[in-house]
Amino acid sequence: MAMRETKQLIGVPKRVVELVHHPISKMEREIGPLFKFMDREMIPESDVTVLVRQVERVVSKESNLGASTHDHDRDELYCLLDDVEMEITLGTDTYLVKAPSSVLVPAGMKHATRYAGGKGYMVTILSGESYR
Repeated sequence: MAMRETKQLIGVPKRVVELVHHPISKMEREIGPLFKFMDREMIPESDVTVLVRQVERVVSKESNLGASTHDHDRDELYCLLDDVEMEITLGTDTYLVKAPSSVLVPAGMKHATRYAGGKGYMVTILSGESYR
């Protein structure tokens, strides 16, 4: 059996410094870094984008850190881990979501996020080749 060149299939996480609708530098200073684990830029065969926000410092319930209202042309999945809490607006409805939990945002749905407490991780998975 021929061995495939696996180096093309193994990604190394990269720190995200800019992302539309997200105040990345402010969020990094106040709560922790955001890493890109996978997308088509990293591995051309990838059809998924995976971002991981490490919430290193406890976020206050009054935090205004998060993503402004936007939408995507593909489905998006948020996975909350450890003790992090998020306020997530889907369309016109707002929910307080506590880890461990997940939220599916269907393609085309307007949504926004706000970190609302705790520490932990938020994993964002988008179908498709890149995050826009």
